[in-house]
Amino acid sequence: MEKKKYIVLLLQIAAVAAAGVIGGDTLFALVTALIGITFNFMVSMNFAPGFLFGFVYAVCNGILAWQTKVYATFVFMIFMQAPMALYSFWKWRGEKKQTETIMRKMNRRELSVTVLGAMVLFGIIAAVLSRVNGTLDINVFFDTFFFVCSAIACIGLAACYKNAYIVNLGSGIGGTILWVFKAVTMGTGISVAVFFLAVAINAAMAIRQQYGRE
Repeated sequence: MEKKKYIVLLLQIAAVAAAGVIGGDTLFALVTALIGITFNFMVSMNFAPGFLFGFVYAVCNGILAWQTKVYATFVFMIFMQAPMALYSFWKWRGEKKQTETIMRKMNRRELSVTVLGAMVLFGIIAAVLSRVNGTLDINVFFDTFFFVCSAIACIGLAACYKNAYIVNLGSGIGGTILWVFKAVTMGTGISVAVFFLAVAINAAMAIRQQYGRE
């Protein structure tokens, strides 16, 4: 990556670290967020080794999600993102270290199937979590929204679809709202909230970079 991009990464790491210290996050939550922002930034810049950080982040965030009772996120991180991160590293590295040339847009059929699949998945996850939680509240809504966006983005990046960055923007926004809510109600996770804000920013940068070439 270019030096100026490393500077952006360092600024994001500093912002997440400061938020974690000021917010009184646990050391585990803070370290998870720092690993996560490194993963997200490197992948947004099309740097394949970022997925190795993604694997570690998925395991750590899965543990954190279990501890804070965000069960959909736990399932996603441990059973989808962790293995998909390793697969994505293998595929991206096998194709090209810098993947700009292999990223492509979904055609109309692929986009329609993705949207329909996301709607069905949202309904299923929301129904399951509502039953477990006893009600459909804001926590269930944003937990489900984050899960669906993250799952679609994870699969989309592995398949080298540009559209995945747009979905990742939604994941960043949903994750920010979810973890701000968690920070307010449970007293921890503000660094994770800042992390997801950075995810949204990185996704916006990636969208500009990918679609700006057209």
